[in-house]
Amino acid sequence: MGASRGTSPAVVPQRGPSAGEQVEALGAAEGALVLPETPLVERVEVLTTPAAPVQPAALPAPPLDLTAAAPAGGGAGGRDGALDRHARLVCSVLGVPAAVVSLVSRRLQLFPGAVGLPEPWQTTRLADLSRSSCQQVVASGQPLAVRDAREDPDLRDDAVVTELGAVGYLGAPLRDARGEAVGALAALSAEPRDWTRREVALLADLAAACSAELQLRRALSDAAEVRAAAESARDEATTAQMRAVGLRRDAEVAAARSRLLLDLSQAVSRAREVEDVAASVVAGVRTGLEAQLTAVALHERGSGALRYVASDREAGTEQDDDGASPAEPLDVPEGALLAAREARVVFTPDAATAAATASSAAPVLAGVEAAVHAPLLVDGQCLGVLTVAWGSARALLPAERELVASLAEAAAHAVQRCLSLRAEREAARTLQRAMLTELPDLPHLELAARYAPAAAGHQVGGDWYDALLHPDGSTLLVIGDVTGHDIGAAAAMGQVRSALRTLAVATEDSPAQLLARLDGTLDVLGADVLATVLAIRLADDGHGAGDLRMRWSSAGHLPALLAVPGSGVVALDGHEADLLLGLAPGSPRSEAEVDLPAGSTLLLYTDGLVERRDSDLGEGVQRLADALAEVAHLPLPELLDAVIAELVGGGGADDVAVLAARTR
Repeated sequence: MGASRGTSPAVVPQRGPSAGEQVEALGAAEGALVLPETPLVERVEVLTTPAAPVQPAALPAPPLDLTAAAPAGGGAGGRDGALDRHARLVCSVLGVPAAVVSLVSRRLQLFPGAVGLPEPWQTTRLADLSRSSCQQVVASGQPLAVRDAREDPDLRDDAVVTELGAVGYLGAPLRDARGEAVGALAALSAEPRDWTRREVALLADLAAACSAELQLRRALSDAAEVRAAAESARDEATTAQMRAVGLRRDAEVAAARSRLLLDLSQAVSRAREVEDVAASVVAGVRTGLEAQLTAVALHERGSGALRYVASDREAGTEQDDDGASPAEPLDVPEGALLAAREARVVFTPDAATAAATASSAAPVLAGVEAAVHAPLLVDGQCLGVLTVAWGSARALLPAERELVASLAEAAAHAVQRCLSLRAEREAARTLQRAMLTELPDLPHLELAARYAPAAAGHQVGGDWYDALLHPDGSTLLVIGDVTGHDIGAAAAMGQVRSALRTLAVATEDSPAQLLARLDGTLDVLGADVLATVLAIRLADDGHGAGDLRMRWSSAGHLPALLAVPGSGVVALDGHEADLLLGLAPGSPRSEAEVDLPAGSTLLLYTDGLVERRDSDLGEGVQRLADALAEVAHLPLPELLDAVIAELVGGGGADDVAVLAARTR
């Protein structure tokens, strides 16, 4: 309920649970606490100067005969002498005609302590909880002071008013050992009354004393129950100890299996290929289930046939003459095929049961008895089967069946993720290779290019190169790298490349002007792209000697390398690279130029060729320059193969695009 009404003084809130906490049920419907008769508090001394004695007016008889309204099961059995003394103490200290110790159960409020109540409540000690000021004190956990309940819209229908005839009400919460309100110690007045701060504080102190007795009783009752339980368990100590050992063993097994599932989930989450997922499952499952065999079968690409791709047993039991294991894939047993076909876990307790349903024996199950086959299901689609087998006949415990199903589920989602990544990479590579068109055949230049994907094939970048002949006779060479390593980067690369080709052919812009125009065009089109680009225009120098004049501009790209016969290799970094495309459209762009003698070799490349985790880009560019100096005399195709082999070997961590041009 609310705070005190009318002109009553402000009430200082008492310590306790917040009003938002719910009242916990104390027991059965008609009895929350067992309250023995033995009093623990014989006398409470009020250590304050009492107010002048008040002659309280007795509560009037109830306006109606409410005997029939008393809840069934009520009676004098709810009376508690010690709690009655707490109620009498409230009457004495506060000068009120009636007081109650009220506790709430699920549907009723009980009055184990009561003084001055009219009949039948003084005897029955029960009231309906649906209309109860006590319930509101419990809900708020704070004292409640009401001058005239008849004027309070929240209280005028309260049973305290309509049935007990109370007008003034002051209640303080009773708390259990956890500090939660479970009832109220209430003072009832037959007339309107302005409750003072001192009276509220006195009642709160009395409620604290009453709460302490209730808590002690509950503690003693709980202790008695514990003693009784201990005495009852004494005769069963040996059995209980054996049961505890078994439960501890079961708990250890369950914990180990939970760790197995967690470790496997973490392992497969790092896998990027379905074969890696299968290998991780095989490596992790066998020990956790004490199995003799673990294998994972997946549907083959194209044919859809189910084949084991990972197993801790070699195919077959014999070896070839040279000692090598047979290369043929392991045959899938009938149980695994059935699990995949019907999308359910299939268990065979022994080899005889498996043989009875199989058309032929599968080498993978040679020497094993019991086997369980769990389908790898994602959204109803079976991607493969997890097989776990043991060397002796056995039953499959429910916990083991659940674990195998959970392992199969984790593996299935990892396989699905890897298949999606594979499809995305293949789509990106298809798009990327479609963008890397054949180089033009030019009279004044020899051209060659290479594109090398990342070593593990996990990443597809936005690397590209291009070369085109302008209508004015000049040649445009371009190399670039769109940030990102997915199909989005490949698509963005195609967008940038197409826009650049269109602008290059349609205008006579210099390289700096071309990149500025491209940056602005992408901005207008709303393309969310960040890219490095190096644009080079080669044209006759006008001196008639066949030499070419090179003008270039860089949007954050690595410098081209120039190898001139008899002069070594230099990096064309005479001016600082400008900002990447997409970073600040409209920013100024610069360019530089140099003459290329006949026989000069120009090398354009992306960062995948020179970037290493253990060194900076400058060191990588120098390694490339040294490698180019060694092979500059080779034909361009051989030159490119040589520098790629020297710098990335079997493949780097990133895609590589390289474009070479040699003046004729």
